Amino acid sequence: MLPHNPTGVDFDESQWMKLIDVLQKRDLLPFVDIAYQGFGSGLNEDPFAVRELARRGVLTFAANSFSKNFSLYGERCGGLHVICDGAAEADRVLGQLTIAVRANYSNPPTHGAKIVNKVLTTPELTQSWRAELASMCRQRIARIRQAIHDGLKDHVRGEMLTRYVKQRGMFTYTGLVAEQADRVKEEYGLYILRSGRVCVAGLNESNVQIVADAIGKVLAK
Repeated sequence: MLPHNPTGVDFDESQWMKLIDVLQKRDLLPFVDIAYQGFGSGLNEDPFAVRELARRGVLTFAANSFSKNFSLYGERCGGLHVICDGAAEADRVLGQLTIAVRANYSNPPTHGAKIVNKVLTTPELTQSWRAELASMCRQRIARIRQAIHDGLKDHVRGEMLTRYVKQRGMFTYTGLVAEQADRVKEEYGLYILRSGRVCVAGLNESNVQIVADAIGKVLAK
């Protein structure tokens, strides 16, 4: 899933190149889920792996979602793309996908798809959407990540600190174990999953320092 949920840890381009080498060598079938396109490095940068797989002609399943980057959680829509070895193979794959679609949901609601189509086929709307996605999502999340990092400087060092600016997307693991997550809740009124996972996008400039301070104090003990 790109950017990765739940860890926020993504491969860089050189790591993807090495992984694709392995996929080719072992003749494996990758399934890439681009659920948060535009929330990581950018709309064009996030699907690097899919483009590289297509360039090398690797048979691939790639799913993308518009639920997050179009805020269509109530009107879920997206797509499944299959990189095939020629038109004949593509026809056979399409036939199998059509059978699966028919058996699962037949005719899904079209409202979300129509919204996406309207935005992406209207240049001024596309430009506005791209600008809003960059400022409201990617750039804002980056600022929150930096604020957590800065707020933890007095409490922790190393990977426990740098993870917040090295990782991408909406989610991250704080490094808190279950017992520490319980302490954060009991001592500071901060409710997070016992796995230590938090949604960075759920924070804002008004509460991020409070959250960083609470996590830092528990981690430092």
